[in-house]
Amino acid sequence: MQENTNNILYEVRQSYRLLFQYQARILDLMGFIGDSFECKYKGGYPRFSNSSPNKGRGRLDNWAWDWLNMYYYEFNFTRKLAKINFSVFLLNDTGFYEAKFQEKKIHEKKISAFESSENSNSKLIFVASKKNRTEWSKIWSYTSFTLNETGQIDSGDEIMIFKSYALENFFSEDTTIEILKDFENYCESYDLVFRYKEKTV
Repeated sequence: MQENTNNILYEVRQSYRLLFQYQARILDLMGFIGDSFECKYKGGYPRFSNSSPNKGRGRLDNWAWDWLNMYYYEFNFTRKLAKINFSVFLLNDTGFYEAKFQEKKIHEKKISAFESSENSNSKLIFVASKKNRTEWSKIWSYTSFTLNETGQIDSGDEIMIFKSYALENFFSEDTTIEILKDFENYCESYDLVFRYKEKTV
């Protein structure tokens, strides 16, 4: 029993260190993406849970997810040129949404009901629009947004578009640049001018 507990705690220590290294790399990636589109980072929102309790706040019945809020996170950027609103959604695990697509009633805390890790995916979802960001604040939980490769939402003469990319393709400079150019072309197909500017990782 003691040996089993020690093994679990060892894995937890390893997991925290791995998570730190991983999230540091994600933050560097977000900086690179923003710079490549000449955008400035303007903060973000956890999209699977609440923000982590801080400065003496929070309760012991807060979800454990609240302390792991980069699990599904929206990084917001602003761009003065052409006034394009741009966000990148980091979805580390589609398991909840895969299960939700198959069965509507599922709770975020019941991880045993999620699709298996092997059958789930990790992705970045790029979103661009000329409209105010509040217009797309409700779509992030839709399975059509979390699971579909591409999509759009029309609102009068305005349009919001999104396209998702497998996260594993961002761990190479060459494939990252290919993806950014692909999103530029995707935006252009909707008459959104959102140019990629050559950068070095």
